[in-house]
Amino acid sequence: MGAPKVQVERPGDALEPDAGPEPDFDDIALLASEICDTPMALVNLVDGEQQWCAHVGIEAADVHRDLAHCAHAVRNQELFELPYGGPDGYRYYAGAPVVLDGVHPAGAICVIDTRPRELSAAHKRALRSLARHAAVQLELRRYARHAGEISDRLRQLDRMKDSFLSNVSHELRTPLSSIRGYLEMLLEDDFDAETSQRFLSVMQRNSDRLLRLIDDLLTVARLSDEGMELDLTEVDLAEIAHQVTSSCRPLAEHRQVKLRDRTASPVLARGDAKRLHQALNHLVVNAVKFTAAGGEISVTSNSGDEPELVIIDTGVGIPANELPHVFDRFFRSAAADTMAAPGPGLGLAIVRSIIDAHHGSIHVESEPGIGTTVRLTLPKP
Repeated sequence: MGAPKVQVERPGDALEPDAGPEPDFDDIALLASEICDTPMALVNLVDGEQQWCAHVGIEAADVHRDLAHCAHAVRNQELFELPYGGPDGYRYYAGAPVVLDGVHPAGAICVIDTRPRELSAAHKRALRSLARHAAVQLELRRYARHAGEISDRLRQLDRMKDSFLSNVSHELRTPLSSIRGYLEMLLEDDFDAETSQRFLSVMQRNSDRLLRLIDDLLTVARLSDEGMELDLTEVDLAEIAHQVTSSCRPLAEHRQVKLRDRTASPVLARGDAKRLHQALNHLVVNAVKFTAAGGEISVTSNSGDEPELVIIDTGVGIPANELPHVFDRFFRSAAADTMAAPGPGLGLAIVRSIIDAHHGSIHVESEPGIGTTVRLTLPKP
């Protein structure tokens, strides 16, 4: 018989708008119709969120009725035949399942006739072969899509690496330049004791900043190589909060931000005091950096069912689209760039690693322009 025209039906929005024709599946539908000598053929394939429905000699409006027959072939994962006696005039149906990796059904290839008939053994072998060919085509698309995702991720990581190197270089050079400048002034001129003390205080703050950065980098390197080792004991989260707020208060006062310790002692938990101090310090410093002058930060505690620390600030907040990424390594928010906030984007990633190592949990709630709430929950002693 003459070659029938192939129509491709794409139900709903299953395919991307620019997906274009699928000639491989169109050819399979034509071959099924030609080889089996049937006036109608149907290829129904589903791959993830994408679906192709190529049909030969059958109206688009009738396709969905025939998909029900395809389900029998898919469900049983073997060639399915049906003598059809419906009012629409169909008298024969056969469908071969398309199976990915030998186990995962992904659709069916069907042939339909208006007269009673029976496929020969050769026709059935050909239909199964076409189904295997369709499976190969789907697998090739899956591999190509996976390769594209890997390529996109590698490009993203490359951009993050460049940004990280640039940020780390800046973070190292800025305090070093400050320390060097004040040292040169102290060596060249004879300043009074008060001025000298002020210069030394600035140098100390910058050296502390360098030490924190180096400690963060070493922590990330150790996490990548061997994971995090903890010295677990019974700790008082309220005491750790008191130590952290006391050490961060000068920075908060310098930025004209109120930092309040509202913890009620004791709040006992099982943890590594040094690591928990490091985690809470990152969170409080981060809150100070992103809270404008006149704002407020409070650290509260809860010793109920689970020991908990809560850090609440009235800062700039975090947009909803950034919330899933705040604990990613090297991630810097748009606000960090806008406000020129220092840091290579490691602090929150380290916090997450520390809390995960304790088998605790951390949750962030935020609203731009209102503020951010971070909840740390840890195991009981």
